[in-house]
Amino acid sequence: MADKGKAAECKAKGNAAFQAKDYAEAAKHFTEAISHDPTDHVFFSNRSACYASLGRYDEALADGMECVRLKPDWPKGYTRKGLA
Repeated sequence: MADKGKAAECKAKGNAAFQAKDYAEAAKHFTEAISHDPTDHVFFSNRSACYASLGRYDEALADGMECVRLKPDWPKGYTRKGLA
């Protein structure tokens, strides 16, 4: 069962790390957020951005694809795929 509260805490930490350009740390937080709620497309989108910023394009693409699978009507997911 999803723990949206814990997921939101992890997302906030990931956002802060991303803003600080600590992409590896941000990816860890988004990964933890996904472990608490694997149905939230935004977590995959955010982690995809981290991976792309780290040059880890295969992982960025995989997360972009999962984002689109979870929320096919959200255009930003397709942007993540394209940037990977």
